[in-house]
Amino acid sequence: MTELERSILSANYDSAELLYREMSFDTFSSTMIVGAFDQPSFSYYTFLASLLIKQEEVRIHHLAVELLILPLCHIEGAYFSALYHVRKILYLTNGKDLAGMEMLLFLSEVPDQVVAKEEASQVAQVLLTLDHSNQIAREYVKNLKAQEKE
Repeated sequence: MTELERSILSANYDSAELLYREMSFDTFSSTMIVGAFDQPSFSYYTFLASLLIKQEEVRIHHLAVELLILPLCHIEGAYFSALYHVRKILYLTNGKDLAGMEMLLFLSEVPDQVVAKEEASQVAQVLLTLDHSNQIAREYVKNLKAQEKE
């Protein structure tokens, strides 16, 4: 277990923040995701929330979504919390974040039905307007049309 993980899991967020500021974001992201898979704890998400309170950053919202839809997805409400972060990403980027739009499409397909099909369909169309060859949006539209035929 890394010093960052120990700090987070013991709720020593000031120490964790100092460590976060000293490392690359890629290293930080990997440590968070791997740590949450190895020892699932809501503390990882709470630490990200503490960072967002101090300074809202799109990349922190992205990491929050990854935590919530990957290692922490088994927690009740995780997908709905992920949707909050996706919507913040889209708001902060004026609806231009392609990865954020792809995450919204993913959330429209999870069993909890977090995103209405109408909203997801609109997002898929915008995504295709911004990136005509986007495979995720193309697949979503293709599946939607196949469902409508059934």
